[in-house]
Amino acid sequence: MAFGDSSAHVIFFVAAVILASSISAMLVTTVEKVSIGLKVQGENLETKIGTDFKIVNDPVNIPVNNSVSPPEYTFYIKNIGTKSILMTESTLTVLIDGAFISEANLRLNPDGELKPGYLGQIFVRTNLSSGDHKITVILENGHSDSLKFTI
Repeated sequence: MAFGDSSAHVIFFVAAVILASSISAMLVTTVEKVSIGLKVQGENLETKIGTDFKIVNDPVNIPVNNSVSPPEYTFYIKNIGTKSILMTESTLTVLIDGAFISEANLRLNPDGELKPGYLGQIFVRTNLSSGDHKITVILENGHSDSLKFTI
């Protein structure tokens, strides 16, 4: 009987070790997946915070060039983030009063990278009536800023 009791104890011990190993492997995998998810979210947040910008025009004094048709309005954006912003007609989306401004009616300065702390210009050719309007600029990562202005 003593031998039967010992073998039963060994079998239970081995089963307990296998069960504990399985549970610990599952926990390690779960913790690894959570840490990878947190890392990805952190990188996305860093990118979004790092590419912050602000439209810095005087809302009642928007520069306009009336010598071209349609008139060309100048909007200034400042890179207040820690990373450069890619300013090209294909990476910026500009909306005025909710209407999309096509690439053909946009001109950018600089056309390329806007470094942190620098000021850039967005030239928009469109017909605007007198009164209140709103411009929204959206970066390729989804970060946006808006400005209500008066013509």
